[in-house]
Amino acid sequence: MGETYKAPDVPAESVTPSFVRDELLACFESANREFSRILDQPVGDEALKQQVRQFVTSVFSRCGVSFEDPTKAGIMTAIEECKKNAEDMMGPKGSDIIRDHYEEMMKLLEKLPS
Repeated sequence: MGETYKAPDVPAESVTPSFVRDELLACFESANREFSRILDQPVGDEALKQQVRQFVTSVFSRCGVSFEDPTKAGIMTAIEECKKNAEDMMGPKGSDIIRDHYEEMMKLLEKLPS
């Protein structure tokens, strides 16, 4: 089982929009692994990676944000949408997981220049 996602402690100059986007995928995989444990619906790693990538790319698309060439503002928009969707899907039993993962992503987003 994977550990709960923690934002990597990297220097601000190493944090690019693509890096944050890729970390968002890792973060979502971690959150979904925890959700599947809560719901007692185990999912294989490859299936999970594919589901998460498909979900996150569709959120970027719905938000009018480029997944391939993301911006700080675009990633923020997509993260907010992902958070809202996860809250709607999981309700109160997922709130701690969602909050923890959201806070970790904000640590990275804050390092991105505007």
